[in-house]
Amino acid sequence: MAKPLREEINDVVEKHLADKLRTGEPVDVPGMAQEMAQCLVDMIMEQNEELQAPLLASAIASLGDEYLQRHVLIQATGRERH
Repeated sequence: MAKPLREEINDVVEKHLADKLRTGEPVDVPGMAQEMAQCLVDMIMEQNEELQAPLLASAIASLGDEYLQRHVLIQATGRERH
């Protein structure tokens, strides 16, 4: 069974981080987040123009919702979820 896209993306990010840590390069988390946002915008811009704004709104809402769900989970359990 194929991995969900989220897991495949996480694998790429984890490999990137491991490579940075192995070479001693600093990890630029804000820069990584910006690059991931750029990829998301690339995907959105490839859609028909009338779909772009609703897709962007959905992506932003999903990001906020996921953050809030995890924030509540972290507070409830006292630990982070990975």
